[in-house]
Amino acid sequence: MLTKSRELIFSMIAMVFITLSYILIQTVTKEVPSASSLWGHSLGVLGFILMIMTETLYSLRKRSKRGARWGKMSNWLEFHIFTGLVGPFMVLIHPGWQFRGLAGVLSLLTIMMVLSGFVGRYIYTAVPRAANGAEISLQELENSARLLEIQLLRLKNDETTQPIRKINGNNSTNSSVLLRFWFDLLFILKSLEIRAKQSGQTKQKSLELAMTRRKYERLLRQIRGLAAARRLLALWHTVHIPLGLTLFIVSFIHIGAAIYYAVLLY
Repeated sequence: MLTKSRELIFSMIAMVFITLSYILIQTVTKEVPSASSLWGHSLGVLGFILMIMTETLYSLRKRSKRGARWGKMSNWLEFHIFTGLVGPFMVLIHPGWQFRGLAGVLSLLTIMMVLSGFVGRYIYTAVPRAANGAEISLQELENSARLLEIQLLRLKNDETTQPIRKINGNNSTNSSVLLRFWFDLLFILKSLEIRAKQSGQTKQKSLELAMTRRKYERLLRQIRGLAAARRLLALWHTVHIPLGLTLFIVSFIHIGAAIYYAVLLY
């Protein structure tokens, strides 16, 4: 679980470090660093560079025909998420908590972009993928589910599963994608109940059965929700990409205005 979310962990560490540095500078100078200060400018410039990297590097890697030599798509996605969180965070604190005028519009767009990114990540992870980031086909999912079905029947000699033949992508619903979190939460609660009420070999067997059943049920949900996840991902792109373009247009206007008033007028 930690490996799957390591980009979020690294992002959190980076943002905590930036926040502590911000507090230290504020304590030493006894004032909130302004956007025109060295600290404010540094945050704005570095944050914007990270945002540029967010929008360009992952897209170039995804569209490159020879991109495999540059690393796995999954690693590039993690880097995309990391820069997409840390960069906007730096941009948000760059103006010294002054959000009037264009800076306020830019801050609002930045927040919307980050929230949209979280939604996109959630939908993206609903589409099953191999270690290299490539999508797993429906046939591969069904084969994996059949193997888990056999394993379940070995662990418990009763009718615990429904035949995989009845499951297909035509049952795809948006709710099966959006409600994954609640299914995972129910599993965690069930595991805690087993650990509390059972012990010894019975506990181990029950946990193994619960883990296998969870994998099986997750596969069934992925099979049912595969088409829906692809539809939602396509819909998300129609919102996220224009939002990103708007953010960068406003950013360039803001940078141009800052250069004009700070440099050219003198």
